[in-house]
Parts: sequence; C-alpha cells; structure tokens
Amino acid sequence: MKILIAAGGTGGHIYPGLAIAEKIKKENPDAEIIFIGSMVGMEKNIIPQTGYPIEYIRVRGFERQLSLETLAAFKGIFDGLQDSKKVLNHHQPDLVIGTGGFTSGPLLLLASRRKIPTMIHEQNAFPGRSNRMLGKKVDRIAISFQEANRYFPEGKTFLAGNPVRSEYYDLNRQTCRENLGLLDSQKMVLIMGGSQGAGSINQGALGLMKAWDNRSDRVIYHLTGKQQYHQVLESMNAQGLASFENNHIEAYSNEVYGLLGAADLVISRSGAMSVAEIAAVGTPSILVPYPMAAGNHQEFNARVITDHGGGLLIEDSALTGELLLQTVEDLLKDEILLQNMRAITKKSRIFDAVDRIYDEINKLMEC
Repeated sequence: MKILIAAGGTGGHIYPGLAIAEKIKKENPDAEIIFIGSMVGMEKNIIPQTGYPIEYIRVRGFERQLSLETLAAFKGIFDGLQDSKKVLNHHQPDLVIGTGGFTSGPLLLLASRRKIPTMIHEQNAFPGRSNRMLGKKVDRIAISFQEANRYFPEGKTFLAGNPVRSEYYDLNRQTCRENLGLLDSQKMVLIMGGSQGAGSINQGALGLMKAWDNRSDRVIYHLTGKQQYHQVLESMNAQGLASFENNHIEAYSNEVYGLLGAADLVISRSGAMSVAEIAAVGTPSILVPYPMAAGNHQEFNARVITDHGGGLLIEDSALTGELLLQTVEDLLKDEILLQNMRAITKKSRIFDAVDRIYDEINKLMEC
C-alpha cells in the first residue's frame, strides 16, 4: 500500500498529516508513505526529522494584492500541476490525503481526476477556499468541527476532530502544578501566540506583568514565539520587569500540555491546533483570533468554545493591556465560573480523531 500525504505551510497542516501517517504505519508497518510539500513552507524542516521521505513540487501562495508575487503564484499553479502529474505517474499511489498547504490543491485535483481514492482533512471551523473547492472533487472530507459541515457537499464529510498527541488527555491538574512548583494559593496564566508569536498578545502580557509586579499569588508563563522573544525581553527590561521571579518567558515549549494542565487560564490565538489542544485539556481561555487569517477562520475556531461559554473572545483590534488585566482578574476571582468553563471546554474535545480518520481510510481502500 502506497500513500501520498500533501501537508505543508504551517505546523497546523503538517502535524495532523504526521499523526495520520503514524497511525497508518502502526496498523500497517509495510505501508509506504511519502509526504509531498513545497520549499516555501515549514515541511522542509519538519518532515525530514521524522524519517518520512518527502518530495517537493513547485507551488506558492497568493498575495492579497496584485503584485509580481501574485504573477509568480499564477505561474506556480501550472508548475504545481506539472510536478503533481510527475509525482502521480512515478508513484502510482493507492490513496492521496491532503491536510492543507499549497501542495494539496494540485495533487488532490489530479488524483481525483484519475479516480485515485482521495481524502482531505480540514482543521478549521471555516474551511479555506482551496479545500472548499477540493470538497467537490475528493471522495471523503474529515472535518474537525461540526460547524464546517455546511461548506461541503452533503454526504462527503465525517466528524474526525484534530489529531492531538495523547499527552494532552487525562492530565492530572495537581501533578502538573506540582511539576512547576506552583502553590495552591497561586493563580497561573499561560500566554501563547503560536509558533510565530502574536504582537498584540505579547504587548498585552506586559500590562499583566506590570500590574502583578509585586504579587506572589500570580504566576505567568509566557510563550512569545521565536521571532518575538528578544523583542519581549527588551520591552520587559525597559519597564523594569525582568526581575519579577514569577514571570517565566520562553520562545516556545515542547511541553505545552503540561503548562495547559497547570494553568488556571490561557490567553491564546485560536489556530485550529491551539483550540484542539486547549479543548483536550479543558483549560478556560481568552481567545484572540488572528485578524489576518484567511476567511477570518480563527474567529470561527474560537467561537466553537466561546459561544458555549468555555472561554471569552476578544478581537485583536480591541485588545489592550488594561482590558486584558480587567478580564483576567474578573475570571481568576470566580473559581466556580472557571470550573464551569473547564467542563464546557472539555465537551468540545474529540479523543479519537486519528482513529476515526483511519477507519475512513480503510473504507476508501476497500472500495
């Protein structure tokens, strides 16, 4: 059995593809899995480290305004179709899966025309334009939120969820807090803006740090994103905040699950994987959608939690240090509300996403 997985661009597309690949290999050790990516996304750095082979096709994304980059992207469509044709001719796959990124479009389109079984995994509550178009062509569509169902042809979708590592489930809150040395009297707030960081959230975090400068009952774990780490430290030094012992500033963490498990509250962007991880743990949240996300999909993701009372949504343009401080303090003072938010958030999680996807893969292969 040979399977091609088109996964690229951001970690939100790549890691679900890897989770699917790992499940397939676990159940079918002899399966041959090849990732298809581009040289303009994170896949060129991530996939080779996992041991899976990866091949690249020439594609790129579109700029929002007409420019030379836009013209280059149009050329990339034809290059991508040509390269995808070569990939399909060479490998003759039994199945093609797309989890997002620039490579999914041309590869899935050509595969569907050749009657090769095809599946896409849509991570967001509001699907991207490419997947909405592909939805008319592919055989099966794994959606992560029920809200996405309305954007695809009837009868093609199944609710799968976003594959989240097993470490995020069934965490012991007390153990997580003890691992960080937190006292029962301390409230811990986790702040994270995604792998690239979020300027508005990082700026708002400085307001919390300044207000809590002399409070031993408040602890902050702040994941700034790699690109903004030094900028945040410089801002802290300028305001005399670097010495506050309850500020823990890191560019990123490989153990976000432990931080979410210990946190009384998380302040975060609402990318699909972040929302899935928050739901898996059940952490009460303040979600600040990235305003430039295609189709405003981060707001749709956030509302899966916030519209039911599991968190609060603050628009990026409205976020200030003062508003964030007042909102956080109001929440931290109401433990009953936080407990209700935890319970509501957990209701939106899906434990067996990768198993659901694998079951549908088997059905496709049997046809």
